[in-house]
Amino acid sequence: MAWFAVRTIYAFGVKDDGKNVYEERIVAFEADEWAQAMAKARAEADSYALEQQLKAHPVLVAYEQDGDALVDGYELWSELFESPLDLGEFYATRYSAFDYSPPR
Repeated sequence: MAWFAVRTIYAFGVKDDGKNVYEERIVAFEADEWAQAMAKARAEADSYALEQQLKAHPVLVAYEQDGDALVDGYELWSELFESPLDLGEFYATRYSAFDYSPPR
């Protein structure tokens, strides 16, 4: 079994000044393979979004961990951001604008 950390971005709410609030959340999952980890992450993200009444961005990003065992479903990171951009624009600006593509 391997451990994967999976990042999901959520539309968290709107402030009184009209700025959107977003949550970046990273959760650990134990799985036999990447696809299984992503399926667990998607189910957890959907459940979290429903429970908290949030909207999740459809792109989840996973990283296979090395080192000692973690706790399945354990939240590793959560951070809030605010922006006047909608969820898609915020995601593209923060997470896609500077993607690295290694030389072939």
